[in-house]
Amino acid sequence: MSSYRLMFTGDIVTGFQRQEVIDNLASLLKQSPEEVRETLFPGEPVEFKTVESKSDADHWRRQFAEAGALLIILPGDEDTPGGSRYAGADPAGTNIEEPSPSSVTARLDAVRRRNVAFMKLGGVALLVALVIIVVAWLLP
Repeated sequence: MSSYRLMFTGDIVTGFQRQEVIDNLASLLKQSPEEVRETLFPGEPVEFKTVESKSDADHWRRQFAEAGALLIILPGDEDTPGGSRYAGADPAGTNIEEPSPSSVTARLDAVRRRNVAFMKLGGVALLVALVIIVVAWLLP
């Protein structure tokens, strides 16, 4: 029977903030944010868990992805040589998920408001630059 090692490298799904991921993982793992920060974010890859079935490994990968963290599934019977943070991983067989539709949807209003604010700020900057150019052109 094969086993699967679940490695957490500290990588975060696009669109999530580090503290948000720590809070989400704390809720998922029923630990305090401080415990999660110490155990899962030491600055190097951490072996989170070893499971016996591919379905369990996929379940944990999905749970981490929804929380905003990337979990890598490695075959449990292979030694992972040092060096690369993804050493031993088969790139073709490694599933790295980007945000789920629910996580992206939850952020749309905030992203839209931020983008509108940047557009307005850019418009004001363009207007100021235009006024400076016109004034500099009209003055001898």
